[in-house]
Amino acid sequence: MIRMAKAADIPALRELNQACITAGIPATREASHEQVRAYAADAYEDMDSMLRQSGFVVLVEETNKEITGYLMLDFAHVEPSTGEKQCFIVDLAVHPDKRGHFATHRLIKKASALAKARGLKYLVGMVSSSNDRTLQLGMKGLDFQVERVQVMRRTDID
Repeated sequence: MIRMAKAADIPALRELNQACITAGIPATREASHEQVRAYAADAYEDMDSMLRQSGFVVLVEETNKEITGYLMLDFAHVEPSTGEKQCFIVDLAVHPDKRGHFATHRLIKKASALAKARGLKYLVGMVSSSNDRTLQLGMKGLDFQVERVQVMRRTDID
């Protein structure tokens, strides 16, 4: 079942974030898993206020009263090159034991419906180029398209 998150869900959301956050680390980065988890814990410290923002929505996938996935959405995002309003995927997590059970499909479908109901034409997100599983799912299973590519150059090379 997909539903909107509530304040009582926050501990489970934080726990799921910690279990999944390292899958999105680009292969080109040096941050350790511990550093990434600590950064994410700090970023989601004030999730209460995040849930109270009108343009911010967290959808949860719940199975047998357990949160098995979530999708954080920013409905106030603007595409920097065109000025168009769009729905931005802030974070997505599905418990490793529940991957392959179509939770992401259900979450994305619900997010698309909510975005469309708010008059938005686009649902966008960023995925590390080394996150093959998410890229394949997004492109083949969920009809996402590559629209922009982020490039990175290390500053410590000559």
